[in-house]
Amino acid sequence: MKITGKLAIFMLLAALVLVPLQTAQAKGLAEGPVFGSNVTVKSGETLNEDVVVFGGSVSIEKDAKVNGAVVLFGGSLTLDGDVSKDAVVMGGAIKLGANAHIHGNLVAFGAPVDRDPGAKVDGDVVNNPTRPISPITPSVPSMPEVPGIVSSVTNPLWKALSVLGESVMLALLAMLIAMFLPLQMRRVADGVVAQPLIAFGMGLLTLILFIVAVTGLALFSIFIITLIVTIPLIVIISIVFAAACVLGWLAIGMEVGVRIAQMFKGDWPLPLAAGLGVFILNLVAQGIGFIPCIGGLLSGLVGFAGLGAVLMTRFGVRPAAITATPAPVQAVAPPTEHS
Repeated sequence: MKITGKLAIFMLLAALVLVPLQTAQAKGLAEGPVFGSNVTVKSGETLNEDVVVFGGSVSIEKDAKVNGAVVLFGGSLTLDGDVSKDAVVMGGAIKLGANAHIHGNLVAFGAPVDRDPGAKVDGDVVNNPTRPISPITPSVPSMPEVPGIVSSVTNPLWKALSVLGESVMLALLAMLIAMFLPLQMRRVADGVVAQPLIAFGMGLLTLILFIVAVTGLALFSIFIITLIVTIPLIVIISIVFAAACVLGWLAIGMEVGVRIAQMFKGDWPLPLAAGLGVFILNLVAQGIGFIPCIGGLLSGLVGFAGLGAVLMTRFGVRPAAITATPAPVQAVAPPTEHS
């Protein structure tokens, strides 16, 4: 069932529960749908409007007329009069008397029809319509099985190539960002170096808040019809979170490249150091990722620290708040008295 169907069912049930019960007859029937009430059009009366009832029954007696359609959800329809348009019943029962006359169509979804031979229906009678069966398409022939020896050789090779390609792409992205936004990446990297524990805690807290926000918006969109608002919010929050994770990872990789350049006592351009550092960092992270528990833990520690530094610096817009150490207090000698 699609999400719109679930929302419709939920709103229908909520309406049946929350809307107070009411009584309605032909002369006192207010405009609009009726919830949880029985509607009766007595003999000789004429109702010049549509009848829509949720969770109640509709009775149209002999010589009574409804100049409109009759739509009923979850109730029974007893008709021995005249309906100028369609009669639609979902989830109930239909009884047509000898004097019943429907000028339109009779549609029944999950509702048995007890029809007197004298009842008239000018349009079509659709009882429990079913979805048309689509033609059977020929199945696609399955791929031949690859021998185990070939798959055992190609699988590690393919993984290695995918890791190498991912590292190259991230390195190129790091070089591009370091070329146009060098100050922002430097601030994020300095935040990780200066306050690694605080950056890690901030990154872990950001992940928790992201999960809570997306889950809350998803639940809110399921139970309340606000998909137009919640879905764009979820997309925007996810994009910002992903961008922060990538920027933090690239900034740490750039710091690795700068440290490597210092080891070799070289004066490398920042884009070159960033590209090389990210390439090495990603290769090492993917390599140790195959180690159970330890590999994922180390990569997570680095990723959370980078994410926290991005949030601490507001995506590198300002330096990270570094706690200043108090200056040492020097003792001042008391003034000497001169006689």
